[in-house]
Amino acid sequence: MVNRAVRAGFSLVEMIVAAVLLSGAVVTLCAISNKSLGGVKLNRENEAAWQLLDRQLTFIDYIGVEQFIEAGQLEGRFGDEESSQTVYHWSSDITEGEADNIYRVDMMVYWTASGRGGQVSASTVFNGTGGLELSSESEESTQSSGEEEGEGESSLR
Repeated sequence: MVNRAVRAGFSLVEMIVAAVLLSGAVVTLCAISNKSLGGVKLNRENEAAWQLLDRQLTFIDYIGVEQFIEAGQLEGRFGDEESSQTVYHWSSDITEGEADNIYRVDMMVYWTASGRGGQVSASTVFNGTGGLELSSESEESTQSSGEEEGEGESSLR
């Protein structure tokens, strides 16, 4: 009978199996982190597009939808194509509603980055009289009512 000494290490087969399992775990973690970084980038692009869409709608509300239509620029872009940043394009579709001075505004922001694109859109309704137009009319009415009083005093007391 041959007397074998007690083994103190791992066999070659056990080492190969352990290395394969460890490699699989590392590859899986790398794939998950890569996918999650791609998701973060996509979320950043979506957030930037929503902010630009909100900015454009706020601008229309500020100057008034009728003045925006008169300006004639119903589409444009944000960003520079030569830089490494994502270029966002916007377009608006403005239709007059059935009621007086009511306009439906459909705004869309779209972009293409890294071979894939995306878009966000929103629809809202605006009153035809803008904020800038109202402030100039209220100043004129204040001046004319002060002149009618005869003493040149302000009509606001």
